[in-house]
Amino acid sequence: MIREAQRLGEAAPETVLHTPSVADMLGCQMAEFAAWLAGQGLLAEPAGPEALQRYAVQDYRGFWSAFLRWSGLDCSGEAEPVCTGDDCETARFFPGLRLNYAANLLSPRWDDAAPAVTALVPGRPAERLSRGALRQRVARLATVLQQLGLRPGDRVGAVMRNDAEAVVAALAVAALGATLSTAAPEMGSEAILDRFAQLDPVLLLAHLRPAAQDTGLALTTRLAQVARGLPACRGVVALDGPAEIPELLLPLHDAAALCAAVRAEAAWQEHPFNQPLFILFSSGTTGQPKCIVHGAGGTLIEHVKEHRLHSELRPGDKLFFQTSCGWMMWNWQLSALASGAEIVTYSGPIAEADTLWSLVEQERVTHFGTSPGYLKMSETARLHPARDHDLSALRVILSTGSVLDEARYHWVRRKVGDLPLHSISGGTDIIGCFVLGHPQRPVHAGQSQARSLGLDVRVLSEEGQDRPGAVGELVCANPFPSRPLGFHGDADGSRFHQAYFAQNPGVWTHGDLAEATPEGGIRIYGRSDGIMKVRGIRIGPAEIYRVLRRFPEIRDAMVVLQRDPEVASEGRAVLALVLEAGRTLDGPLIAEIRRALAREASAAHVPDLFLQVAELPVTHTGKPSEAAMRDAVNGLPVRNLSALANPGCLEALRHHPALRHAPLASPLAARAAAAGTLNFLRELWQELLGIAPIAAEDDFFALGGHSLLAARLFAEIERVKGVRLPLTTLLRAPTVAALAALVDVPEPAPPGGRLVVMREGEAGAGPPLFLIHSMAGRVMELWALQRALRTGRRIYGIQAQGLEPGGAAQSCVHAMAADYLRILREAQPRGPYWLGGYSFGGLVALEMAQRLRREGEVVEQLIAIDTSVHPRFLPGPQRMHHLVSRPLRVARDMRTRGLRGNLDFLGKKGMMLLDRARVRLGRPARHLDLVGDLTADAHLPEDLRRVRGGIMLATRNYRPRPYAGKVTLIHAMQGGAYDILPTWRRLAGENLTLLPTEGDHLTMIQEPQVRSLARRLDAVLRG
Repeated sequence: MIREAQRLGEAAPETVLHTPSVADMLGCQMAEFAAWLAGQGLLAEPAGPEALQRYAVQDYRGFWSAFLRWSGLDCSGEAEPVCTGDDCETARFFPGLRLNYAANLLSPRWDDAAPAVTALVPGRPAERLSRGALRQRVARLATVLQQLGLRPGDRVGAVMRNDAEAVVAALAVAALGATLSTAAPEMGSEAILDRFAQLDPVLLLAHLRPAAQDTGLALTTRLAQVARGLPACRGVVALDGPAEIPELLLPLHDAAALCAAVRAEAAWQEHPFNQPLFILFSSGTTGQPKCIVHGAGGTLIEHVKEHRLHSELRPGDKLFFQTSCGWMMWNWQLSALASGAEIVTYSGPIAEADTLWSLVEQERVTHFGTSPGYLKMSETARLHPARDHDLSALRVILSTGSVLDEARYHWVRRKVGDLPLHSISGGTDIIGCFVLGHPQRPVHAGQSQARSLGLDVRVLSEEGQDRPGAVGELVCANPFPSRPLGFHGDADGSRFHQAYFAQNPGVWTHGDLAEATPEGGIRIYGRSDGIMKVRGIRIGPAEIYRVLRRFPEIRDAMVVLQRDPEVASEGRAVLALVLEAGRTLDGPLIAEIRRALAREASAAHVPDLFLQVAELPVTHTGKPSEAAMRDAVNGLPVRNLSALANPGCLEALRHHPALRHAPLASPLAARAAAAGTLNFLRELWQELLGIAPIAAEDDFFALGGHSLLAARLFAEIERVKGVRLPLTTLLRAPTVAALAALVDVPEPAPPGGRLVVMREGEAGAGPPLFLIHSMAGRVMELWALQRALRTGRRIYGIQAQGLEPGGAAQSCVHAMAADYLRILREAQPRGPYWLGGYSFGGLVALEMAQRLRREGEVVEQLIAIDTSVHPRFLPGPQRMHHLVSRPLRVARDMRTRGLRGNLDFLGKKGMMLLDRARVRLGRPARHLDLVGDLTADAHLPEDLRRVRGGIMLATRNYRPRPYAGKVTLIHAMQGGAYDILPTWRRLAGENLTLLPTEGDHLTMIQEPQVRSLARRLDAVLRG
C-alpha cells in the first residue's frame, strides 16, 4: 500500500489572527441576507459564505435584484432587465430604474436626531450634525446651486478639505443630478487643472481659508490659477465663509450667506440609475489623468453591499477613514450614510504618531479605516494602542492604499487586539472593492478575506489558471454595477477598452498582481505593471518590500528596473532607500540587506544597485509612484509631474552618482600583478556586488550572487589569472578565501567536467547521493537546495554532455543513462546506490536505476523531485482528459494573451518546431528557452540551447517502465499542468512514498520554499 507521508519539519507560523465567534457569524447582516434569500426560495439553507458567493456569481442578475429589494433603497421604475448583456465591457445595470443618490443617504427612515457627521479640525471645536440638520443644510445648498444655474448632467469641480462643508457640498450636487469631481486643497494648481480642465465644469466649489497643513502658494492664489484655466466655469462658491481671491475674473459666491437667505425642502427628483454621479481620476503617473465616470446607482448599491454585508456597518456605528477629498475612499466613506451610520471626518496633520488612535478613542469609532503606512508608523513609534487608549468601541479595522504585509497583521493582533483587520483592495477604477473583509471568515495574515459578493473575481496566472497558489492578474469575469460608465471625453470608448479590456476581451483586467490562497482569501502583491523581469524571472516589488520591512533603519523603499544594455541585457534592478535620520547606506548595511533578500526571497530578488535618497516620489493621495522613479533613473521625461506631491525628489534620483557606476569599470588586470589572489578576488567581488568592504569569509550566494554574476566572475578570473574554473566550483568554494585557494592551486578537473562535487561528505554518513541535472543541463540551479541541506552524505551532481566546447548534445534518455552510469562508476564502483534528480533528471535517474538493478547492483533509493513524463505517456484516462481539454486550454490561453501576445506566441511556437527538426538532423537549436524561464533565453549560450534541445527530444520519446525498487517522489503542493501522482503510482506501485513540499515546480527550488524541500530530502537521506 502506498505510504502517504506526514509533512515534515517545523510547523508553519500561526496565520489565523482572528476567528469570528459563532454569535457574530449568525448575527451579522451577511447571515441575515442569506436567511432572507432562503426564505424567498432563492438559496438553500443553511448557506455558508462559499455557497452564497457561488449563487451570487452564477446568478448575478438574481443576486443584484434580490439585494436591491433586501436593502430597501429608495427607487422607482422597473427592475427588469437587471443587466443588459453578459459582457463586462458593455453591460448596463437596471436601465429602467430611477433614484436619487443624496435622497438615499439622507432618507427620513432614519431618526432625524441620530448623529450623521462629526467633523474634526485641529484647533476648532468639533462640528456635529444630526441627520435632520444635515438634510436641511443639503437642501439649502442644493437650492442655492440651482439658483446659480446648476442643472442635471452639469459637471462641478470641488477643491475641499475633509469636513462637514465637503459632505454637504457633495450631497447638494448629487441631489440635483449633477456630477462632482473633487480635489484636495494641498494639490498644486497644475495637478488640479490636469483633472478639471478636461471636464469643463460650470461651477467651482472651494474652501478658501488656509489650514495649518497648507504649504506652497496661498490657497486663494492657486484657486485663481485654477479658475483661469476653466473657460466654462460661471462662478466660484466659497464653502467656508467670505474671502477674497485676488485676480479672480469670475463671480465669487458666499455659500453660507446665500443659504441663510433661502428656505428649502429635501424633495429632489429621481434620475436614471446610470446618471453620472462622480468623476474620479487615475493617479496620472503614466500620462494625463483618466476621467473615470461612475454612475449614481452602481456606486450606491455597491457601497451599501460593501458597508452592510462585508463591513457589518449598522445604524449607530461610527466610520472614520483616514482620507482626503482627493482619494476615492472619501466617496466610499460618504456613502456610509446610506446604511444609517455616522461618519467622522478629520482635516489636519498627523502631528503625533498616535493622533488617529486618540481620535478613535475620543469619538468611540467602531470602524477605523487607515493605511499600511500609518500602521507601520505606529509600530515604528512603538505604540501600544490597546494599552494606552480605550478602544472598547472599535470593532473593525480597514486598511487600503497599498499592500498590507503580514507583519502589520501580527502587530495589530498584539498591540491593538483581537479584531477583524480587513485589507480591502479595488480602488478609483471601480469606486469600490474587488477583495475585502467578511464577517463570517477568519482573518489570515497577509490575506484579504474574501472576494466581493457577486463579483466573479479570479486570479489568472500566465498559463491562464485560476487556482490556489497561482500568482497572476486580478480580473473580474462578470458584469458588476460599479463598473465605470466609461471615460469622460472618450467618445468611441477606445481608451476605456484599452485600459481594462484589451488584455482579456470581455473581462475586466484590474492591473493588480494577486494570488488565490488555499484558505479562500486573496493576497495582493501590488501593480502588475510594476513587475520586473530579472534574468528571466518575474519579480514583484512587493516581494522585495516584504523583506525590507523588518529593517528598522529603512523608512521607505522603491525598486525599479533601469534599462542599461551595456550593464545587463535585461537591465538592472535599482533599489532606492530612505533611511531613518542619522543612518547611512554603508557596505555592512547593504551586505545585510543582500543576505536577507537572498535568504528569504531568492538571489533574483537582490537588486543590482542601492541608492540612498531623502525621499521617494508619491502622488497627491500618498501612493508611491514607481513609474516616476523608473522614468527618472532611465533618463526619460517624467510623465505628468503635476500628479506628484513631491516632484523635486526626482532630480536627486536622476543624477544620483551611483547610477553612473558600471561594474568592472576599473582596470583590475593592472592591479592583479601587484595584489595577491585573495585581495584580487575581494576587490572583484566588491565591484560585482556593489559592496565594500567584503571579508574573506563572505559567501557569494549569501550576498545575492547568481549564475550571471558567477559567469562574469569566472570570466574575469580566467582573463586576469589565466585559470579556467567551472561555475560549479562555487558550490564547494563559495567564499573569497576558499575560491582564492582553488585559483592558486587548481584541482584536477573531473572527467569531462561533468561530475560535480556539490557537497562534501562526512565519514560514516552513508553512500553518496547522485543527482542528475534537469532540463537546464547543469546542476547550478540546485545551489539553494545544496546549501539548505543538512545531510552528512556526499552529494554528486552529473551534468549533461555538450556543455564542454565542441561537445555533442544527447537526445535519448537511454543513451544518457548509459553514459552517466560510466561517470557514476568512476566515483563509486559498486553499490548500494542512491540516485535522484529534479524534474527531467528524475527520468534519467529512473532509467539508470533500472539498468543497475538488471546488472545485479543494489539501488537503495530512487528520489524523483517533481518529475513528470511527457503528456503522451500519461495513464490512459488522464491522457484522454489532457487531450480533450487541450482546445479549451488553448482557447483560454489565446484569450489571456490577446492579439499581440498570440502573434508573438505563434512565432515562438514555429521557431520551436523548427528547432526540433534541426536537432533531429544533428544541428544545434537556435533559440530555446531554459525550462521554466529560470534564465531568459537572451542569456543562454549556444551550448545550453543545444543541450536543452536534445533534452526536449529525449523527454518526448522516453516511455518509462514499471520499477520494482523503492521510490520516493517529492512533489510540489502547487501542481502543474497535470497531476504527476497517477504516473508514479503506476510505475512504482506499493514501493512509492509520497512527500509533499511547498511551492510549485519552480519555486520549490528557490528561497524560501527550498527549505521545505531540503527538510524532506534530508529526512529521506537519514533513511
